Amino acid sequence: MSKKQSFKVNMFSSLLLVLIPLFSLLAQELKLDIKKNVLDNGLTILTCEDKSAPTVSYMTFINAGSREEKPGITGLAHIFEHMMFRGTKEYPDFDKAITSFGAQTNASTGEDYTSYFVNVKKDYLEKIIPIEADRVRNLVFTNEAFRMEMGPVKEERRRGVVDDPDGFIWDELVQTAYQVHPYHHPVIGFEEDLEKNIQVQDGLDFKRNFYSPGYTTIVLTGNFDTPKALELIKKYYGDWQKTPPPDLNIPAEPKQTKERVKNYVWKDSEISPKLLIAFHGPNFEIKDDDFCALELAARILFMSSGRLTKKLYNDLQLVEYISGGMGDRKDPGLFEISTSLKRGKSIDEAKPLILEELEKLKNEPVSERELEKAKNSVKAEMIYRMDNPLSVAYTIGHFQTAGGDYNLLFEIQKKYSEVTPEMIQQVARKYFNPENRTVLTLLPKK
Repeated sequence: MSKKQSFKVNMFSSLLLVLIPLFSLLAQELKLDIKKNVLDNGLTILTCEDKSAPTVSYMTFINAGSREEKPGITGLAHIFEHMMFRGTKEYPDFDKAITSFGAQTNASTGEDYTSYFVNVKKDYLEKIIPIEADRVRNLVFTNEAFRMEMGPVKEERRRGVVDDPDGFIWDELVQTAYQVHPYHHPVIGFEEDLEKNIQVQDGLDFKRNFYSPGYTTIVLTGNFDTPKALELIKKYYGDWQKTPPPDLNIPAEPKQTKERVKNYVWKDSEISPKLLIAFHGPNFEIKDDDFCALELAARILFMSSGRLTKKLYNDLQLVEYISGGMGDRKDPGLFEISTSLKRGKSIDEAKPLILEELEKLKNEPVSERELEKAKNSVKAEMIYRMDNPLSVAYTIGHFQTAGGDYNLLFEIQKKYSEVTPEMIQQVARKYFNPENRTVLTLLPKK
């Protein structure tokens, strides 16, 4: 056997090693034994045991993000995320208290919720629960501490938005696409609000309104005993006083009736041209089929063998990357297309090709084979996401908070399987229209 033939055989064997587990995974149904408990004070607890894991993930979801902020005090949810790593009277140094057990911890703020996680060896869960309960209930919130955290937040905004072209154009996109709904303002907040407007009382009001049992979900995954964990959670959270929900008046975004276009030039010449296109779409509750059909349309366009990936990245070599998808939000989100062109390439070359493929989705039904590949891509991604307790906890919490019910995690799989080529065509005709489109470009300085 020649070296060339040997290479072909080895490559084929390697491919089989990858594909056989994948085919096996795709034949599986997603099975998670999730149990839900709600305390008298409104605290929601979701547990999912996995005795094969050596660790446990303990996540706290606060059902409030930048969506719940009012004009003039944007960025408050993110500031509060920073505040949560300060101490309490019981545990003045949170980092020292938590890392003494070898735990990993971090947090994130989004449009729809704020989440905190702790990963720890299963033997230390009973030590972690009282620390986490104490900080969400009894955080020391002083004017001095609040002002101290504003510094890192402002610096984070400078690095992530002011000096980062990707962060800058993304913020400009949502501000252009949304005119009324609070998705209009960036999660990090507007500069003027951070510099001048936000006061410590705003932080105290946010804490009182949203860091309360009715807005809190605990998600516990990995190697633990459910009855014992529930007993500990009830012990440390059970007497947390229930508070009345705040009077939220979140305005609905009016229907867009005209294409919105903005063109920017970056402050230096060292970036690649960037193009963002967005269409208003549905929310994440999947009451109809539009969300799943749009997400599968995105796979058909942007997965590694997708139409636009193949054309713009592989064949024409116009772009450094191209991606897209339907944002999964509490309120109607955006179908986003993002691409960065190669140096020397023009947006005028790429944009018509992108719009042409969107028109094809309207006019020509996708093949069954292409649609099946997209469905397999979604299913494989979901299954591979379940390979560790933290990822499982985040996925459960995301469906519970953004979707309103963790059971959507199972229902959405069935919805994906029922999408037809005709349904892809229908959503393309419904959403991919010029009057529903927002287009932003960012060019390097000449």
